[in-house]
Amino acid sequence: MIRFRLGLILILLFLVACSMDEPQLASPTISPLLVTFTPEPTFKNTKPSSPIPSSTPTMDLVVTTTIVQGCPPIPGYSQLQLIDAISNPFNPPSRPGSDDPHQAVDLAVTENGLSMPGSPVHAMLDGITAAVISDRFPYGNALLVETGLDSLPLGWIEGLTLPTPAPTLGPHPSLTCPHPETPNEYEQDRRSLYILYAHMGEAPALSLDEPIRCGEEVGVIGQSGNALNPHLHLESRIGPAGARFEGLAHYETRASPEEMWGYCQWRVSGWFQLVDPTSLIQGHSIWHFFSGLAPLLIFLYGRTEKLLEED
Repeated sequence: MIRFRLGLILILLFLVACSMDEPQLASPTISPLLVTFTPEPTFKNTKPSSPIPSSTPTMDLVVTTTIVQGCPPIPGYSQLQLIDAISNPFNPPSRPGSDDPHQAVDLAVTENGLSMPGSPVHAMLDGITAAVISDRFPYGNALLVETGLDSLPLGWIEGLTLPTPAPTLGPHPSLTCPHPETPNEYEQDRRSLYILYAHMGEAPALSLDEPIRCGEEVGVIGQSGNALNPHLHLESRIGPAGARFEGLAHYETRASPEEMWGYCQWRVSGWFQLVDPTSLIQGHSIWHFFSGLAPLLIFLYGRTEKLLEED
């Protein structure tokens, strides 16, 4: 009987571990990106149901789980599939204020080894449109979405390595950063997470300050701007809340002073500090999963030891 119970516990733990590697199937509804313990794609805590009376002696056990949810930027992709789709990894600059080398991750949908355009791009979080960019170098067709740090799903703050606010840096010598007539005014007392979706196939059909829902389609993978092949350029930064940009453009004569100023503010000013987009996809959710599972494992281990002693 003891061996049967031990075997049952091991089988259950094996099934839980294996279920984490199952790819998520495409669905017309919003799919959760990160590990969750509820089928509903909403940001909330799940309260344990009332205990069912039983004649079997039980031990009081409180298992705390953290619901960490978002939406995959490429719908239908699991965490492992998104990591595998990275064609150009995050490579931050070696010194503050530099515009090099690759301050984002590139995600490519491939077929027979070739990057393919046309796959939908979905918003990773609820937010507000902070910039809409139409065919400008280097981002091409792009969308910038702001999500306040106080609005992030439970567990995201703990999983992200938030940068310490830095003083404003001088412009990088390689960039011309003209001052606009009406510079942006930022909310110094609040900070937000900004996610940029770039190189899309078409200009986003959105406007500034338009609300965006997690899982909402914001465009399709393309090859606009400074892109050698079709992919999604995913760039994320922490900065002062309420920033709005007329555009983000540089390195071409079509760029207006306002667009160049916006690009300088976003990339090299120090106001908007880099966050590795990979951390939005993976990492902390797995840790939270095992952190929530640990009390259950300890309880099962204790019960098994007690049964062995009784035997």
